[in-house]
Amino acid sequence: MNIMLRLFTCVKVPDELRERVVAFQNEMIKLPIKVKFVEKENLHLTVTFLGDVNEDKVEYLKSQLDLSVADVKKFNLKLEGLKIIPNENYIKVLGIQVVSEEMPLLIKKVAKYIGGDYHEDTKLTLCRVKNVIDKRKIKEFIEKNRNVKIGEFEVQNVALMKSILTRQGPIYETIHESFLK
Repeated sequence: MNIMLRLFTCVKVPDELRERVVAFQNEMIKLPIKVKFVEKENLHLTVTFLGDVNEDKVEYLKSQLDLSVADVKKFNLKLEGLKIIPNENYIKVLGIQVVSEEMPLLIKKVAKYIGGDYHEDTKLTLCRVKNVIDKRKIKEFIEKNRNVKIGEFEVQNVALMKSILTRQGPIYETIHESFLK
């Protein structure tokens, strides 16, 4: 039987920074905007999105992920600055920018070995925007928090994750972790 798994690779955000992200999300709750927040346990930096993959390819993907990061050194990155997608006049996603020279290189390298969709300028997604009720107040919030600083951490590994979609939101499960040197 063909079992398909919804897979992606990511860098997990450390617990201490997740707490800061949730505190920032809590400030956003008061805004005149309807959003779907990313749950604390699901906060991550996407490396590649593989989509539906046949279960029999998982072992191959694990070994390819290991190979892709085998000679990549651990590095630090910063989570700072508001990221608005696609733009301030039509907001679909609010996130935090990733500041790192190494992260785009890691993303390209992993994509070369295992494929998938990717953006070199990844971000930490805070929420998906359903409806902006008061644009002026949202723009004030953006202006005030444009340079928000969440923190810095060392990237030590890349995880292969399974995503199970439910009515309450996605449930992520770590299948494998590949460690940088």
